[in-house]
Amino acid sequence: MKTVAIMNQKGGTGKTTSAINLAGELVRRGKKVLIMDMDTQGNATSNLELTDIPATTLADVICDKDRRIPDAICHTSVENLDVIRGGALLAPALTAMQELPFGRDMTLRRLLPQIPQDYDFVFFDCSPSLESLFNINVLVAVQYILIPIKVDKNSIEGYNVMLETVQNVRELVNPDIRVLGIFMTAVESGSTLDKEMIASFPQMLPELAFRSYIRKNIDVKKAPLALQPLCFFSPRCAATADYAALCDEMLERMEG
Repeated sequence: MKTVAIMNQKGGTGKTTSAINLAGELVRRGKKVLIMDMDTQGNATSNLELTDIPATTLADVICDKDRRIPDAICHTSVENLDVIRGGALLAPALTAMQELPFGRDMTLRRLLPQIPQDYDFVFFDCSPSLESLFNINVLVAVQYILIPIKVDKNSIEGYNVMLETVQNVRELVNPDIRVLGIFMTAVESGSTLDKEMIASFPQMLPELAFRSYIRKNIDVKKAPLALQPLCFFSPRCAATADYAALCDEMLERMEG
């Protein structure tokens, strides 16, 4: 089982969209995937059709030792794609974690062994804040980080803060964590600026830049309204092909 966080301290970079669409692409390839919605906005939860919603939440698992991760797993309309809900349901969990006398940043790491081992991948959809206790817990727990960025000055300049944070976590508590790379989202391939970025991005970040990037496409916005991953909603659209290429590259880097 591989654990992957989609994280960036900037908002609006496509974290939730990428978590859902990479998960969907892996399911399309025969994998079983769990998305843990660690964002208090809960968009990963609301952008998928939940068909089986247990009363137990992640907050219950954190606050009550008699509740376990499998009790909080929701099935979706896409077979083999499951979700643990986020959003406002996380508030009691945050309070409980903040009140712990020690080990509050290890809470999620202690719970991961409870995840059923038949999942091939677990994606963590994270909020846009490095200081969030949930995000700190995710960094302490996961193996891999994916960083989506928009093609704009602020987004590009902000990635180094993310890398410094990951390096600190690696040195202090999680030596196994690894940044798989940085990829661009909502790319307008007809734009002169975006064309320049596509050309220069690999040179800017030679070891981290993904060759794959996600083109701006109206179906990317329509798929959440249909409560489906893009590859099931619009299998032939350009962005579906982009996420498939990104998935290929992600798997290559994991194997490497």
